Amino acid sequence: MIRLHEAKMLQTLHRSLTQNIPEAIKVYGAIFHINRGNPFNLEVLVDSWPDYQTVITRPQKQEMMDDKDRYTNTYHIFSKNLQKLPEILESDSVINWKQSLTIQGCQKGLDEKIRDAVASKSVQVNYNKRFLYITDNVFKSITSNASKLMKPLKVASSENVKFISTNNNFRPSLLSVFHAELINNNWKFGQNEKSLRFVKRCLQNFPGQCVLDSEGNPISWIILEHTSEMRMSYSLPEYQCRGFAKWVMNNFMEYLQKNDTIFYGQVEEMNEAGHKFLKSVGFSAFACGGYEWECIPADLI
Repeated sequence: MIRLHEAKMLQTLHRSLTQNIPEAIKVYGAIFHINRGNPFNLEVLVDSWPDYQTVITRPQKQEMMDDKDRYTNTYHIFSKNLQKLPEILESDSVINWKQSLTIQGCQKGLDEKIRDAVASKSVQVNYNKRFLYITDNVFKSITSNASKLMKPLKVASSENVKFISTNNNFRPSLLSVFHAELINNNWKFGQNEKSLRFVKRCLQNFPGQCVLDSEGNPISWIILEHTSEMRMSYSLPEYQCRGFAKWVMNNFMEYLQKNDTIFYGQVEEMNEAGHKFLKSVGFSAFACGGYEWECIPADLI
């Protein structure tokens, strides 16, 4: 695999991936933020250049120091030639199979190929299937190549975030790293020290928004992560089904669009409320889906 590090090459690759949306949305989103300062210190691998077939984004080596941190040790994959993918993924120079890690992608054929790649390795694979959701505006922006690659994403001040409220007991606010523990404790896929570190890093580098109660505590929130996926949307139980989540989501989408930032969401297959919610705020489901593989070496289980 070839590591692309020159800015012009990364911009060329990013533009070319617009032809493969939505299947390439994970690597597209990762490269989107690499081209905007690369706050998560990711790197991009291709099997050949400029006529590539497979693209993989992963953390730079110095980032993957904890063999048990699957939140950091995350790989995003897109391939035009799935038949050759197992051969690429088998290589320890591409994926460090001695670590606990996560692989993400949005192609239906990936599951078979990833399992082929790990067949000869002592690795436990946990598979999670999701539905991929994108708004029409974002989809059109990407596929028309209209998104601006180099404009830095700035975390706005609270004064610049407009919410409409008729209840003075609640007010909008940006999330800060001080809210990380609350978010992590209510994140289904978190609730541990390594996930807390991931949440903190997201909040330090990307915007997140919430609604505060009269005592200044977040009651509903959502954040953006390093592939531009909107994640961890949650409202505390006593505030669910009261419109707070939609309030936060609508304003967050408006903010991201004004900053020329792409976004999308994923929902687990059986999460009926999640599907209904994203559709209610203008998202459409795409047939390719979204997939995640948690891979754990036998000696780390």
